[in-house]
Amino acid sequence: MTSRYRLLDIGWVLATNLFVLAGVIVWDWPAGNVFLVFWIENAILGVTTAVRIATAEGPVEGQPRSDSILRFPTWGRVGFFVVHYGIFSFVHLVFVTILAIGAGVEWSFWALGMPALLIALRYVVDLVRDWFLGGRRRRVNAEQAFWSPYPRLIVLHVATLLGFFVAFPFGSGGLARAPWSAAVDGVRAWLASFGYSLSTGVLLVALLMILKTVADLATIRGWTSRLRPAD
Repeated sequence: MTSRYRLLDIGWVLATNLFVLAGVIVWDWPAGNVFLVFWIENAILGVTTAVRIATAEGPVEGQPRSDSILRFPTWGRVGFFVVHYGIFSFVHLVFVTILAIGAGVEWSFWALGMPALLIALRYVVDLVRDWFLGGRRRRVNAEQAFWSPYPRLIVLHVATLLGFFVAFPFGSGGLARAPWSAAVDGVRAWLASFGYSLSTGVLLVALLMILKTVADLATIRGWTSRLRPAD
C-alpha cells in the first residue's frame, strides 16, 4: 500500500513540475509565472492541511503537552494553523510579488491557470484518496497533520528565496544581467549545440524547477515512510 501511494505521489509531482518546466523552456513563460505557481502551491497546501487538521481522528499517546495544539478544540486547532501558516504564506507572497513584478508575468489560463488547476487536482486527489477513502485520518492525529506541510513549505520558500537572488538585479537587462549568468554559460553553450537557445534567466529558472522537483521527491519519501502504514 505504501509503495502504491508513493508511486502515485511521485507521478503527480513529476507531472505538475514537468508541466511548469516545459512552460518555461518550450512555451517561453516568464519567470514570474514560476514563482506565482510556487505561492499557489503554498496556498493550496495550506487549505488541504486545514481540512486534515479538522478531520484527523488518529490516536494520541498520553496527555497533550502544554505547547501542543491538541489542547485546543477543533476550531482552535484550525484557527491556530491558519494564523501560523498564514504568516509564512504572507512573507512568501511578498517575495513572490517582487519577483513577479521584476521578472514578468503572463496572465493567461494556459500559463497560470492550468498549472494552478493541476496542482489543486493533485492535492485534492491525495486528500480524497489517501486521507478519507484510504483512512489515513484515523491513523494521524491533528498535531501530526498540523506539522506535515512544513517540510514542503520549506522547499517552496527556499526555492523562492533562491529565485529572488537569481532574478536580481532587475533593470534594463533583466535576468540576463544577474550575477549568476557566468555560472551557466557552459550549460547554455552545450544546449546551443543541440539547437536550443535559452536565455540565462530561463535556464536558471529551469534549473531551479529541477532542484525543487528533487526536493519534493525527497519530502514525499520522508513523509510516506513516517506517516503511512507498512505494507
